[in-house]
Amino acid sequence: MNAASNNASLLSIDEVAAYRRDGYVVVRKLIGPKLVDAGIDAISGLASGRLLRHSTEISFEPGVDASRLRAEEAEDHIRKFARFVDDSPALHAIAMSQRLHCILDQLLGQGRVLFQDMALIKPPRIGGAKPWHQDASYFRVSDPSLIAGIWIALDPATRDNGCMEVIPGSHLGGPVIHLPDVDVNQCTIRPDQLRLQDSAPIEMAPGDALIFHALLHHYTAPNQSSRRRRAVQFHYHQLGMQWTSLDAHRQHFHDESGAYAGCTIQKEPVPPGKKFTYVGGRELPIRPTEDWG
Repeated sequence: MNAASNNASLLSIDEVAAYRRDGYVVVRKLIGPKLVDAGIDAISGLASGRLLRHSTEISFEPGVDASRLRAEEAEDHIRKFARFVDDSPALHAIAMSQRLHCILDQLLGQGRVLFQDMALIKPPRIGGAKPWHQDASYFRVSDPSLIAGIWIALDPATRDNGCMEVIPGSHLGGPVIHLPDVDVNQCTIRPDQLRLQDSAPIEMAPGDALIFHALLHHYTAPNQSSRRRRAVQFHYHQLGMQWTSLDAHRQHFHDESGAYAGCTIQKEPVPPGKKFTYVGGRELPIRPTEDWG
């Protein structure tokens, strides 16, 4: 990437200001159609077993018995993939996008690692909601402002199939009270902490990216359409951030009584077979790569 094209790929001063003010910025066509198609092919391959899953973890929609599914049916029942970058050159290339990391240098400064990689899949008609939350409620870290989340659409993301919805400026209020759940994925912001009247849907085309602050309030609705809504999401943290303890996380996320109000533990009592164990993030070095086109 030469200097002229690099400058053209960066955010404007107004876009940088919008990220700081609103807690997010949308970058249209962050990745090109060839890499979008390769990402979709990789997800389908990991779902069916066509691509070997050495480190990839798969979570199905609630109530789905994966043992009863044929390989070609799996993708339409999967809720989430995790830890896949080492199993797919295409998904690794998206996470290491040179343009993305030039933009993150603008927003956060230089020096970061990848610590979480996920594909978020809302199968047609059965893809469930992800309640309102702050991503930092899931991460026991010293400084949430040193984390950026990147959500990249692989299919058109619209209001009827579960696009991202955000509350602009909500990150400025700091950590808020969350209500733990038996399913940690359903942990949610306590309703009185939300400004739902200010919520804004972010509809996106394939290749578009939402870059957002770890304290931004956000949500995705169920997929009520007949169309898939596949997206990949990455979290990066700047060098200097530290992983901390549950007690330290409580200093950020607590209710009026001082009780823990984050999302890294389950609501009690935990049903048999539903035990959740908190695992901190990996720290994979960033090696930026050119887009595939």
